[in-house]
Amino acid sequence: MDSSFDSFGLARPILRAIESRGYTTPTQIQVDTIPLILNGKDVLGCAQTGTGKTAAFALPAIQQLIANEDDKSHRLRVLVLAPTRELAVQINECFEAYSRHTNVRQTVIHGGVGSMPQIQRLRKGMDIVVATPGRLLDLLDQGHIHLDDVQLLVVDEADMMLDMGFIDDVSKVVNSAINRQQTLLFSATLPEEILSVADQWLNIPTTVNVVPDAIPIHLIKQSVVYVENINKDLMLIQYLFATPRARTLIFVRTKKDAERVAKNINLVNLDALPLHGNKSQGRRRKAIEAFKSNEAPILVATDVAARGLDFDNISHVINYSIPEYPEFYIHRVGRTGRAGAKGEAISLCASHERYHLQQIQALAGISLSVKQWNFDDFGNFPQLERAHQRRKKTRKPQEAIADPETLDRQEESEQSGWVKGKKKKKKKKKKRQSRVITMDDINSKAAHKKAAGKFAPKKRSLD
Repeated sequence: MDSSFDSFGLARPILRAIESRGYTTPTQIQVDTIPLILNGKDVLGCAQTGTGKTAAFALPAIQQLIANEDDKSHRLRVLVLAPTRELAVQINECFEAYSRHTNVRQTVIHGGVGSMPQIQRLRKGMDIVVATPGRLLDLLDQGHIHLDDVQLLVVDEADMMLDMGFIDDVSKVVNSAINRQQTLLFSATLPEEILSVADQWLNIPTTVNVVPDAIPIHLIKQSVVYVENINKDLMLIQYLFATPRARTLIFVRTKKDAERVAKNINLVNLDALPLHGNKSQGRRRKAIEAFKSNEAPILVATDVAARGLDFDNISHVINYSIPEYPEFYIHRVGRTGRAGAKGEAISLCASHERYHLQQIQALAGISLSVKQWNFDDFGNFPQLERAHQRRKKTRKPQEAIADPETLDRQEESEQSGWVKGKKKKKKKKKKRQSRVITMDDINSKAAHKKAAGKFAPKKRSLD
C-alpha cells in the first residue's frame, strides 16, 4: 500500500493544499475511508478527535465537486452536520484550507449569532454548507435554504447528537435531503442507538473502526486520586500549583461545575476560562482562542463543549469528574500525548464514582496507579466555593438565566458588583407635622415684619 496522498487520485489543487499544510502521510482513518467515499460508498466511521477524521471526508467531498467542471452554478451539493458551533466552525475552516486552490464555495451556519449574514451568504450560492441542526432547520422552514440538490450528506459526532437530543432534528434533515446519493456517519463511539439510526440513514454501509489504534494510550501517564467532592477543588488547585505543566484541560460534568471550578482557580491567580453550552458564541470563541494562544493556559470544559475541538500541546488532562463510559475516558485522555509526545492524565475519584472507574479499567484494559496527596503541603487558600454551597436563597429562577447572552451580562455585573435592573429603594416621605402657634410668635417683631412685607401693596411708578 502506497502511504501517500497521491495514491488516492486526488486533483492537483487539493494536493497543493495538503502540502501547504505540511501533511505528507495519511492517517489510518484516511487510508481506510477516502477510497470508499470516492467510490460512492456509504460509510459508518468510528474514530476519535485528532485522527484526521475531518480530512477523511473533506478531501473526497471536494474531489467530487471539482470532478464535475461543467457544473458552475454553486448549488448546495455537500451538507455536513455538526453538534456544536465550535466544531462546525472548525470543520468549515478545514474545507476552506483544502479548497483554497479551487472554485468551491463553502460556508458555516450555526446558532448564537444573527442569521441575516448567513442568509446573505447562502443567497450567493454555496457548494458546501457546514451547519448545526437547529439553525439549519430554522432556515429550512423559512425557505432560505433547500436540500433538493444535496448529493453528499455527512453526520459528524453522531453519538454526541444522540446525547444532546439532536437525533430527531437530524432525522428531519436526513429525510429532507431525499435526492442524496451518499451518506457518511462518523462517531467517536458506536452504541446500539447509533447502529440503529445508521441502518435507517445509510445504504449498505461499510464500517470503518480505528479506535484501538487512534490513541497511543501507553504514552500517557495515568493516575487516580481518591478524594471526595467537597475537597476536589482544593486538591485540584494544589495539583496545579505543584505540577510543572503547559496547557491543561480540565473536564467536568455540568455547566455549573465549569463555572465554579474556573472561578475557584482564578481566586488563586491562576488563569482559567470555562467552556460550556450556556456561553454565548462570542465568549466561547474567545475562550478557545485564549487557550490556544496560552493567554489562559487552563480550560475548564464539559464533554459536550470540548467534543471535536482539536487542541495541540496539551500536557495534562484532569478528569475532575469520572465519565460514565470508557469511550469518554479514552476520548478525554487522548487530548494529550499527541504526535508521539508524552502526556499525563489524572482523575479525581469520589466514593460514588468508583464503580465507573472500575468499569473503565476493566473494559478499556488499563490499570490506573493510585496517587496519594498530602493536603498539608500548602498554606491557607482563599475561601473556595464548594459544590454543596451552590444553592443559595438569593439564587434566581432558572428561566431568568436561560439565555446565554443574559447569563454573560449577569456574570459581568456580579464581577463588577453592580446588578442591572435592580431598583433603588424609595425613600419614605416624612409626615408633615403641624406647628403650634403661640402668643410669642404673634407678638414677635419678625412675624410682624414678615406679615407686613407679605401683604404690603406693591409700589407703582408713573412708567
